[in-house]
Amino acid sequence: MLNYQVIPLKSGQDNYIWLIHDEQNAIVIDPTEAKIVKAYLTKHTLNLQAILLTHGHADHIGGVKELNLSYQPEIIDNFKQQLFESQIIQIGTFPVFQVMLTPGHTAEHVVYLFDMKHLFCGDVLFSMGCGRVFTNDFDSAYASLSKIKALATFTLCYPAHEYTANNLRFTSALDKTPDYYTQFAKFVVMKLSSLQNSLPTLLSDELQYNLFLRCHDPLVWSLVAAALDEIIDSEFNCFVALRKLRNNFS
Repeated sequence: MLNYQVIPLKSGQDNYIWLIHDEQNAIVIDPTEAKIVKAYLTKHTLNLQAILLTHGHADHIGGVKELNLSYQPEIIDNFKQQLFESQIIQIGTFPVFQVMLTPGHTAEHVVYLFDMKHLFCGDVLFSMGCGRVFTNDFDSAYASLSKIKALATFTLCYPAHEYTANNLRFTSALDKTPDYYTQFAKFVVMKLSSLQNSLPTLLSDELQYNLFLRCHDPLVWSLVAAALDEIIDSEFNCFVALRKLRNNFS
């Protein structure tokens, strides 16, 4: 079996560039900038085989042009190409990637399930949160999260931003259930203090603590209804209202 590592490369204020390598070849997901990637590849004598892009926002594709000029990797995306649901992508001798179409944040957004246990989820899912719905297509956004919820609970999720602490702050402001988040919050603080990185996050933890993955829970309905003084009568309405609350939280 091929041994590989998944490496976080921090970029800018809160972006993560995720890099997978087997000590010879590398794959990069959402390269915000080329300089950081090239420095790591050079230091570890790695060849860049492929770039995978979750969507076309500038903070996810900023390094693509320069990396392409330097390494001529395979580039996989859903805005210049046409990917399809459950498409299998094989890159060299690495385990395969499976494509999941996840529109909502943007129309072309996709996520990649690598080796059936690592989910590179771009801006669809964050630890304790989810991405803004820039398309205003909340039906698609909720369906995208529902796809992720259906994955194996041992799945490791690799969002593209370090938003965990602020998302915890939002959650704690809305849900004051005594001690419910205490252990998870301690775990996050420990990771941030020791690693300066709270990610990846286990899907099982997100299913337990992430409000956006708990829109089926009557408790979450009641919290959202009280915060907005609105009637919440469905999972979908809960999701839309919760995203509205998050958009206005600072």
